Amino acid sequence: MDYTVFAKDLLRRKMALENAYTAVREEMIALENEKTACRSISDSVPITGSGTNKYEEKLVAIIAKLDDATFRKNVILRELRLINRGYKSLTDYEKSILDGFFVHGEKSAADSLMSKFYKERSTIYDDRTKALDKFTRCVYGVVKI
Repeated sequence: MDYTVFAKDLLRRKMALENAYTAVREEMIALENEKTACRSISDSVPITGSGTNKYEEKLVAIIAKLDDATFRKNVILRELRLINRGYKSLTDYEKSILDGFFVHGEKSAADSLMSKFYKERSTIYDDRTKALDKFTRCVYGVVKI
């Protein structure tokens, strides 16, 4: 099994994961505010013959949405932590290579990296392989099994 495939996929999703984390955090804040408002209203409304009121039912629905958002946030955080763990071991040069080829998916990543770091194309590709292997080892512990 080649774990570099998983590492490449993880790197390609880095920007989307960061955006998703922000969106889920904002969603959770809005749900918390809605829950607080609904709870204060439900406390002042009398209970009907069924034993509940419409605000309590809405509160239960909000809490369910909040639980789902918390679960999604934890999944996103787990993947972002994997990426951060892998990036901690890399030099700035290696991060730039992985960002250019995988995170930002530049079509001419090699050309822009060649001019930025004054290196030959073959060196950039060799360094890309080394950086990806290093990242993969830090994230998954192995490169290939």
